[in-house]
Amino acid sequence: MDNSKAWSKNIQDANKENILSSFQEDSFQRNWLVMNFVRQLSNAQGPLSISLDSPWGSGKTFFVKKAKMLIENVDSKNEFWKKFCADLNKEDIARIRDIIPVYYDAWQNDNDTDPILSILYSIAENEEIKDRAGMSKKIDREKLKESLGNILYLAVDVGINPLAAKVLKGIKSFADSWTRPELFAAYEKQQKANKALRSAIEKFFFDIRESYCLNKTEQELNRKKIIIFIDELDRCRPDFAVRLLERVKHYADLPNVIFVMSTNLIELQYMVRNVYGEGFDAARYLDRFFDIHMILPEIQDNIIFSYFNIFSNMKNEIVLRAIIQYFKMSLREISRYIKWYRIVELYENSRFAGKLLNGWCFCIYYVFPYMIALKLINLSRYQLFISGDLQEASGFASFIIDADIMSESTIKRLFPDKDNEPEKKKENLIKEITTVLTALWHDDNALNADDEIYQGDGMEICRSFGPNMIKQLSLIAN
Repeated sequence: MDNSKAWSKNIQDANKENILSSFQEDSFQRNWLVMNFVRQLSNAQGPLSISLDSPWGSGKTFFVKKAKMLIENVDSKNEFWKKFCADLNKEDIARIRDIIPVYYDAWQNDNDTDPILSILYSIAENEEIKDRAGMSKKIDREKLKESLGNILYLAVDVGINPLAAKVLKGIKSFADSWTRPELFAAYEKQQKANKALRSAIEKFFFDIRESYCLNKTEQELNRKKIIIFIDELDRCRPDFAVRLLERVKHYADLPNVIFVMSTNLIELQYMVRNVYGEGFDAARYLDRFFDIHMILPEIQDNIIFSYFNIFSNMKNEIVLRAIIQYFKMSLREISRYIKWYRIVELYENSRFAGKLLNGWCFCIYYVFPYMIALKLINLSRYQLFISGDLQEASGFASFIIDADIMSESTIKRLFPDKDNEPEKKKENLIKEITTVLTALWHDDNALNADDEIYQGDGMEICRSFGPNMIKQLSLIAN
């Protein structure tokens, strides 16, 4: 097998070229899902907020960027897109054409002053929005700037702008000394400012929708809708994520505006509790902001293994498949794991024979790939494992048995003294593997002694491992 090809796959950056390639190759068989998702969005009416839920590293960014690219190319004359969209009827295409898609990376922008201002600024500066790809007329850039400037001015009175601290200082610091009429007047002023800001933001989105209308009729305008894909919400600062949800609800819950927030809801709940306290009902809180919850289906294991060329007809690949499933790795983690494994991959050495070969095989096929996975997934457990922790050693041994990746013949070859009584089979094998791993990390005699001097269960494997193998392991151990 050509290893240079077998391990060449990886999860690439979600840039335009790779997104298009993902459409063309459809390696993870998600094209149909993207198509249905876009069709559903084309039927939706704003105001609407949708959560697209999926674990970290499961391909959410690729998915929403594919959705955006499909929307932008639904009526393209390009042969690929014409063929890809052939199953869409005229009504589908017309509705999708009326979508104005926007992509916003919350993680890249979480250092901005305020989420809603950050989103609006990103839209105003988005070249694809301003240039209106494929359209005959461009958005009036000066008009957008004027609208955004008005929004920033109004945001001062509301308190979501850096300058607001000076404007509202009296209310926050000296409220006790104010009379009730003065307090009411200050409160009334802020409420009016809130309404004015919301109106200004609504006009901002209205201007964008109107600029996409060729005939400027009310019917055409009502068909236009803006869909904002907010990505990486679960990776940005907790306070920024919470404020983003609240700002969107208070100021951008508007007609013909739809927010699609790709996130891991479990992680997002942790972030909410980080802001409001451990006892806070984060799940109910999030339900206030999302009208619809969607779940991005997991990619089937056989599709993932096929993409990474991890087949079941070779010993090392059987073990890798079992390890990936055991640790429930995401796509991103699998990609990193395969890269890492290949860099430090070890092979059988024909110079060894008998017990030496047995020991070497045990280490390169079972111990080594498990160690790499542990270091990638759980560094604290990895440190315990290489320090000879009995519980971690026993956990590894249990994995070997439960995953059923070591045949009876292999067990007998590697551990010839194993008790074959069925009721004690697993218990004894776990004990023997644990002995091997414990000696491997702690018993110098096992590595240096001659066969005649040092004997013991599993020690031939430790000796076959040898100092050179220990040095190889240091590539990932340090």
